[in-house]
Amino acid sequence: MTVSADTTAHGSVDVLVVGGGPAGFAAATELARRDRRVVLVDRGDTPDDVTTVFTPRAVAAARRVGVDLLEHFHPIERVRLTASVADPAHPGGAVGPSTSSGWPRVRVAPDDGCVGTRGAFVGHLRSLADELGVEVLDGHDAVEPIVERGFVRGASVRCPSGELAEVRAAITVVADGANSNFGRMLGTYREPDWPLAVAHAADYRSPLHLANEVEIVVGVTDRVGTPIAGYGWMYPTGNGTVGVGVMLLSTSPSFAVINPAHLLERFAEQHADRWQLGDEPTAPAVGGRIPLGMSVGPLAGPTYLIVGDAGGVANPLSGLGIDTALETGIIAGDVVGEALDQNSAAELQQYPKLVDDRYGSYYKIGRLADRLVGQPPVARRLHGALGARPTFAEGALRVALQHLRSGRGGMPEVVYGAARAVASFGPDA
Repeated sequence: MTVSADTTAHGSVDVLVVGGGPAGFAAATELARRDRRVVLVDRGDTPDDVTTVFTPRAVAAARRVGVDLLEHFHPIERVRLTASVADPAHPGGAVGPSTSSGWPRVRVAPDDGCVGTRGAFVGHLRSLADELGVEVLDGHDAVEPIVERGFVRGASVRCPSGELAEVRAAITVVADGANSNFGRMLGTYREPDWPLAVAHAADYRSPLHLANEVEIVVGVTDRVGTPIAGYGWMYPTGNGTVGVGVMLLSTSPSFAVINPAHLLERFAEQHADRWQLGDEPTAPAVGGRIPLGMSVGPLAGPTYLIVGDAGGVANPLSGLGIDTALETGIIAGDVVGEALDQNSAAELQQYPKLVDDRYGSYYKIGRLADRLVGQPPVARRLHGALGARPTFAEGALRVALQHLRSGRGGMPEVVYGAARAVASFGPDA
């Protein structure tokens, strides 16, 4: 249900959630199922037409929350990995070898992924939250935390009219995205030397919008032909368009001077004929920075938790963050629920440990790998192998998506296990 801030200004609720993205709604719905009174504050200024891919792991996490993405979005059965190769006639590189495979299978996720828009997904989460009784303050901005004797007790909220009101809560969940102004006011910070990503994307009209395969292109280069740590993509949407985008890591040699918008234009032009893309995007391109690999912390305080992109939990190898946003939101909902049930805020300190148990070792390897692929000689060899060797490409995809199989000794799991053992003795990155 949608409410005005006035309805909660003089009372107190169990949980305040700051931010109406996947992580925030995941936490809110988990707590509403526990019969807790939850208020979610959402500015409503996040672009809602961004096309994204939902991996099988993201589909599984969404089902855990209560939304079946495969019922709503365009199904994707296969992933194609394509390598760009140096070509003097094409400054951005020419299309090189390519391999195609199904999604890496893992017991806890379905076989297929899908493509849809972030806004449509959040809309489904919002409908579910309404059914469960979450009170949503649309168009409201949590401008600063209410802090009493060192404890966060909710937030001062600016209403659409410009007036301020208080929403008081026993526990606050911060889920306001990658920039997380609210989190910074609570003292969170990003490790400045750890990798981050920048993504830029737009949709183009295409008769190939019904394809059941997404394409990932590695070996994207800057204007002088130096490989970029990152990749480009084409995501068929099923509704007349193909989402085209680029993601580059800060470990790229030319990261500081690359214009992501210009890189996207060159990338779309390079692949326009193969994907029969229209001359212009259907809407202006959108993009932004993505903190990666648990680079933001601390994730918990005495009466608050940080979830999703606000905690920098996007995958450092793929840059994807929908699955981790949902997963951390679910974890936070469970932990906050236990803290309220036991009337013990000390339970909140379990949250950072649970997040570290799930992602810590893998993300450390990912951050180190980001630095490695930022070296052009390494990048060129890796990109060539991904495009030319199907077995290697499938294994790399399994590792990059964190679709690793427990209790099975496949080559990706063996390699990951060895890397984990080595990384445990190395410095953090």
